[in-house]
Amino acid sequence: MSDPRTFGQVVREARRAKGMSMGQLATAVNRSTASVRRWERDEGVPAASIRGDVANALDLSPDDLELIDDEPSTEPPPSVAVTPPPSVAVTPPPPASRTGPEASLQATQAAASRVTGIAPVVDPEPTGVRGWFAVLYDPDKPWLGYLRAALTVIVLIVLAWILIWSLGGLLDTLGEFWESMWAESP
Repeated sequence: MSDPRTFGQVVREARRAKGMSMGQLATAVNRSTASVRRWERDEGVPAASIRGDVANALDLSPDDLELIDDEPSTEPPPSVAVTPPPSVAVTPPPPASRTGPEASLQATQAAASRVTGIAPVVDPEPTGVRGWFAVLYDPDKPWLGYLRAALTVIVLIVLAWILIWSLGGLLDTLGEFWESMWAESP
């Protein structure tokens, strides 16, 4: 006869009874904390070799863990309806003005906010580059990419020329200093 509890429930109860954190259990069985979290949420079950390590870490007999069903319950968890407080007015977002995938995403978000009463968090549009240089970042003009690349190469060449010029001056100065060190005084 199998235990009516799931593997995750048994592991969570035993871990808490022993006073261990998920991280401590993960370290004891050489797994990540995310793996232990998945096991306790019944999102997966470890391999049989790891179950023995889990049983040893939690002071359970390996037979106890073998009697538990490997498959988590297929019944969905009871859903909790979220309703907005009476003082909050839920207004649908403005209609989508775009076409394609962006429009369907906006429509989906609008439907979700009407159903749940909670408005989705939408990232703001990226602002990108500002100022006079922003005209070089127009996605409708791909030739601007070549112009940006050419400008970058020109700037790098100028910087390399300045570096070589300054290193030449430094070497000349060091040479004069070296010669002055060994010159005989009158």
